[in-house]
Amino acid sequence: MDELDPSTARRLDAAFADFRADALDRVVTPDPDAPRRIAYRRTRNRIAAVGTLAIAVVAGSVVGVLGTNGTNLPDPPVANTPSESAAPTATPPSASPSGSPSPGSTPTPSATPTPTTPPSTPATPAPPDPGDEGRAPDPGPAKPARPTDLVLTGPSEVTLTPEDGRYTGTLQISIRNQGQQPYDMNGLILVEPLEVRTWFDDDTFGGCGFTDVNSQTRTSNCAGFAGMTPIGGTQTSTFRITVDVAPAPGTRTIDGYRLTVRSNLQGNYLTDETPANNSIAVRLRLAGG
Repeated sequence: MDELDPSTARRLDAAFADFRADALDRVVTPDPDAPRRIAYRRTRNRIAAVGTLAIAVVAGSVVGVLGTNGTNLPDPPVANTPSESAAPTATPPSASPSGSPSPGSTPTPSATPTPTTPPSTPATPAPPDPGDEGRAPDPGPAKPARPTDLVLTGPSEVTLTPEDGRYTGTLQISIRNQGQQPYDMNGLILVEPLEVRTWFDDDTFGGCGFTDVNSQTRTSNCAGFAGMTPIGGTQTSTFRITVDVAPAPGTRTIDGYRLTVRSNLQGNYLTDETPANNSIAVRLRLAGG
């Protein structure tokens, strides 16, 4: 390479001296006046070395050599230095055509990364119990092998008369087994208006229990003890009814009294082929007073 003239050599030496001083300032304890001095030196260098492309190439080569001697040196901190939790990312200075580092190489703080929540793992279903293998589900109530069909008959209206300060009367019903399956017990679902009470005068029904009560009616389930009812057989029962209404002149009626029967065999209620004819509604007529 041709020797430079003395004037150019002096300018190049000055640029190298400023560059070394600038680099040494980067490794010393930060000084609040460091940014001002760096800006002053950079301005002086731009004035001293104007437009020398060869100096820029040589300075860039020196920067590459210095950068490989150790860890990249960060720029000196400026006012309002970030907290220790922020890790500054150093950007190496780039050479400008004037032979001085670009003034825009300030460190950019990078926030400490926040740990991310690991993806949730779907729950693994529990393995089946070895004792359940090959076990069939519990069977429901068995449907009878032969069809069953009960028919309930009774009056559509019953007249009650005054007795002991209230109205009383009787109701007789018949339950016919028209199906092809005998049964050993009856079930009776009884819906009564709250002022009505039913009394079993014989031993064919009893053991009632309330299942529902509202502001108008109460519902009871009652068991019938008729013994084995044969196919085509008929069972007749008589009930006594009282109405807790004080007798008064004239006639009045009470609706909402209803009976439904079911057949039971060995503790299981049987499915009826025609359930519509298993129920009757009876109007209660209160007469005299």
